[in-house]
Amino acid sequence: MNFKPLLLTLWACLPLTICAQSAYDVALIGDVPYGASAEPKYERMIADINKSGVDLTVHIGDTKSGSTRCDDSHYTKTLNWFNSFDKPLMYSIGDNEWTDCMRANNGGYDPLDRLALVRKTYFSSNMSLGKNPVQLMVQSDDAQYALYTENRMLVKAPVVFATIHMMGSNNNYEYKTSQGAANPFYDNDKEYTARNAANIAWLHKAFQTARDTKALGLMLLVQANIFDTFMDTGTGSTHSGFAEFVTALRDETKTFSGEVVMVSGDSHYMRVDKPLTETWPACTSATGNCVPFDAALDARGNRIINFTRLEVPGSADVHWAVAHIRPNSRNVFQFEFMILPATAATTGVTAVATAQGTKVDASTVETQSSQIVVDGSTSSSTNGGVLSYRWTAAPGYSVPAILGDTKASPLVQFSGRGIYRLVLTVTDRTGASAQSTVTIRVV
Repeated sequence: MNFKPLLLTLWACLPLTICAQSAYDVALIGDVPYGASAEPKYERMIADINKSGVDLTVHIGDTKSGSTRCDDSHYTKTLNWFNSFDKPLMYSIGDNEWTDCMRANNGGYDPLDRLALVRKTYFSSNMSLGKNPVQLMVQSDDAQYALYTENRMLVKAPVVFATIHMMGSNNNYEYKTSQGAANPFYDNDKEYTARNAANIAWLHKAFQTARDTKALGLMLLVQANIFDTFMDTGTGSTHSGFAEFVTALRDETKTFSGEVVMVSGDSHYMRVDKPLTETWPACTSATGNCVPFDAALDARGNRIINFTRLEVPGSADVHWAVAHIRPNSRNVFQFEFMILPATAATTGVTAVATAQGTKVDASTVETQSSQIVVDGSTSSSTNGGVLSYRWTAAPGYSVPAILGDTKASPLVQFSGRGIYRLVLTVTDRTGASAQSTVTIRVV
């Protein structure tokens, strides 16, 4: 394959032995929002992620439910949500965005028309989504796979992140029926066959990139639950749309020295486990209709221990997961589910900003000094835990130098006489926050 010579993105650095020592966090979401009733909580989830300080967010697909319309307005609204994330966002396409759009309650759209719109809307360049996008490796840079601009990769040492367009509804393989009715857009699996080949090629490329960059881990980002829905007969199929991919995944993982994580959704059951074994998932026979190998959990063969699956919260569970990337720990990937309250809670946070100088009124001081200390240490929260602080200059006022703007009591240096107003934002362990301002007259 002849990919353009973009191997290390803007976030990777050399030598990797130095860059790989940095720890960071990644937010993992998907299968949200399912309907208008979930949208307010989804927006609170976005705000919670933005406050958390993660370096990257991943949405693994299904940006709507399987019974809501695939009108153009949905994709525009979703793009606006994606671009409201402060940090870069990678997106892996789900089946609800296109394969299921032929359903009457979805608007009866041609799925391939909707897929073309998805590619045009979210993947028109080689940049990620989000307010501060980064450059990504893109499979479509190889002329052999020019269509698959959605398959993307990011090297952020010590991990390689790769989105692979593999979704539920049996991966669009033998999708002959939908909700009991014949699928009028069934194409005899032409779309599946070409994309499946591209996906497997991209999987191999991801593992090779991880080896080339001496990555400690590889995170694969897909929408489908390739384990528990390995054989989906609900589409009229008799063969698994994931069998070839699973074989390639198993072979690659066994020969990779680092950790492999697959982040997926689709079945709406948040979990972290190690489901991949030498014999599961698979068909019991290599020929004929697929009868899935089935056995008790402790009888599925030797576990491939360096493989972990995380299934994101989704559907009714509008929460998020975080992957803590810890290069110097025994487990490079460490996971935590971040549960949002059912309703927006009162903050419980009180921010108090004061400054050195002669007090003029409750929020204003006067000083002749070119530098003073401002103080937020008397701020508090009823939620307990350690507070975090952020000092900024208020819009429209002179901007001083704030030395230690994330400390409770930083030193502020003024460029000259004038009126300066500083804003203190205090955030507690739950993500609740409050602000206070202090005005300094330098005379």
